[in-house]
Amino acid sequence: MSAPIAIVNDDDEIIGSATKQQAWEQGLLHRVVRIMIHNKAGQILLQHRTPTKDIFPDCWDNSSAGHVDAGEDYDDAAYRELEEELGIRGVTLKPIGLYRSDETWQGHRFNRFSKCYVATMEALPKKLEAGKVDDARWFSLDEVKQMVAGQPDSVTDGLRQVVERYY
Repeated sequence: MSAPIAIVNDDDEIIGSATKQQAWEQGLLHRVVRIMIHNKAGQILLQHRTPTKDIFPDCWDNSSAGHVDAGEDYDDAAYRELEEELGIRGVTLKPIGLYRSDETWQGHRFNRFSKCYVATMEALPKKLEAGKVDDARWFSLDEVKQMVAGQPDSVTDGLRQVVERYY
């Protein structure tokens, strides 16, 4: 069982906590972080979710993403997720935006605020989180946009949202 996540009101103020499953089943408003890592060549690092993930299995996703745990702020969650999912430490995250979305996927309601960050690094991650991430690869911006537009079932809602808003 994962840690409880922060539940917020319409003003993005913390009002409680719940499990991810409770938030998805009840449509509780919660927080997530989304990180897009770029290299000097302008490519974007995407992670591939394992086929066993509970939501968006076998899909390409932001470089890193995840829920903000209860007792955590956005920045702490972003750095934690980067380290957990990709083993990345020591990069500087720059916030690029905050948006709210409310979508349903296979009976799960994703009612959330997403804070987005960018970072720059050159090397591919050396460690992927077992059971969650099975690949990480550099893509050109055109390739990412083509994937989002032409193969929407191969990407997460979060990757689509970030590309539509910031790219």
